[in-house]
Amino acid sequence: MSPTQDQGTGTGSASGLPDFVGSGPDGLPDYEHGGDEAVGPTEGARRRTLVLVLSVIGSALVLLAVGALVLSQTVFRGLDDEERTVASSTASRSAEGHEEYVPNEEDPSLAPPPPIFTQAPTTDCTMPEYAPAAAADPGTVRGGNLQYTPPEGWDYPWSESSLPYMSEVGSQGRNVEGSWYSVVNLGKVEFTEDEGGYPGLEQAAVTIFQCYATTSGVLVGFGENPEVTDHRSEPTTVDGQPAWIVQATYHFEDQDQFSSTSASIVTSIVVETPDGPSALASDVAADHPDHVQNLEDIIASLEVVD
Repeated sequence: MSPTQDQGTGTGSASGLPDFVGSGPDGLPDYEHGGDEAVGPTEGARRRTLVLVLSVIGSALVLLAVGALVLSQTVFRGLDDEERTVASSTASRSAEGHEEYVPNEEDPSLAPPPPIFTQAPTTDCTMPEYAPAAAADPGTVRGGNLQYTPPEGWDYPWSESSLPYMSEVGSQGRNVEGSWYSVVNLGKVEFTEDEGGYPGLEQAAVTIFQCYATTSGVLVGFGENPEVTDHRSEPTTVDGQPAWIVQATYHFEDQDQFSSTSASIVTSIVVETPDGPSALASDVAADHPDHVQNLEDIIASLEVVD
C-alpha cells in the first residue's frame, strides 16, 4: 500500500504533524481538485476479503455435510433399520435373503399327515387263526361278509392265509411289473379280547390300515420312511351299511426300484354288517390310472353278503 502523504519530507507544523490547514476550505485534504489521490481498498485487500468469505462458506458447507452424514448414520439409519426389521418379521427368509415358502398347516392339502399315517403301527398287528373264506358268487371275490366284482385284468388269484385283524380272507391281484402287484383283500374283522375286543368302525379301520401298510409284503416296496400324501380318514357307507375309510398315497423311499411305479394307494375300509364287521385292505399302483380306476370300481361294487 502506497502512502498518501510524504511523512518523511513534507512541510508540517512545528510539532511535526502534517499541515492540513491549507489543504482545503475545511482543513481537510482537497480530493475534489486533485490535490491528493482518494484512498480506497487495494487489490490485495479485496483478494484477502474474498478468500475469507470463501473460507467461511466452505467451512459452512463442510459443517452441513458432516451434519447430514451424522443424521444419515443415526436418525435416518435407525428408521431404515426399523422398517427392515418389520419387513423381515413378516416372512421367513432363506440364507440368500429370498422369502422362504412356509406351508399353511390349516390347509388340508398341505398339512403334514396326522399321526395315524405312520410306518410304526400303534398296535401289535395280531394275526388271527386261519379260517377259509366262504364260497363267492360267480365272477366275484369274497372275504368275510363282503364281496366285490374284479374288473378286467384282475386275473391273478392272490393268496393270503390271513392279515392283521382279518380272517376268512379272499384276494385278487393285477400285475404292475415283475413281482409287484396291485391287490385288494377282503376279510372278517377280528380283535382279541386281550386287546380290548373290537374298538369300533373308525379305530378298527385305522388299525388295519397301519398294520397293512407295514406288512412285509408291502414294506419291501415302500421302504422304512416313505412320503405320505392325499390322506383321509372319514365315515362312509357300503351297500347301505355304516363304514369308515382310511386312505393315503405312499411314495416309495427308493424311487428307482421299479420302472413304471413309485407310489401306491393304501386303503382300509371297515363295514358294519349284520354278521359283524368285515374289512377291505388294499394297495394299488398310484401312477397307473387304470389301476386307480379299478380300485374305485371295486369299492363301488362292494356288497354285504350273508
